[in-house]
Amino acid sequence: MRVALLFMLRGYHSQIRFTNGRYDITLMRAGQDGTRSVEVKWDKRASESGNLYFEVENTRQQKPSGVMATTADLWCHVLGEGERGLIVTVPSLRRFLKEGSWRSVHTRGADSNSRGLLVPWTAVQTCSDFRPVRLPTVEDYFGAIFRQASS
Repeated sequence: MRVALLFMLRGYHSQIRFTNGRYDITLMRAGQDGTRSVEVKWDKRASESGNLYFEVENTRQQKPSGVMATTADLWCHVLGEGERGLIVTVPSLRRFLKEGSWRSVHTRGADSNSRGLLVPWTAVQTCSDFRPVRLPTVEDYFGAIFRQASS
């Protein structure tokens, strides 16, 4: 929701969809043809581990997944408790992940079937392709709308 609010504050109409067990956002802007899509992933442990996790493969099916399979235009990696995130184009993120020497890890658990790459927070901070954003709350959103309407 907070990612959709961020884009709405930037003038987009945001449609949140839940398909195939994941949330995605379709962005539309008045007066412009076409849409853009955003894949949203929440990395709750990034702030405590110092690493970001990017899923890249379904190990059971031996197929690309996550970043490597998405059809989205943009990737939003929500961090920690959801107050902030990173936005990057999918082609830039794929290139970044392929060019780096990141640690490959397999998820654990009864139905685990994914492999991902652990990327140190410091590496992401030095890459200009990643745009850090503060994700607005519902209160922030309606406050901005109210300020705009009252000015």
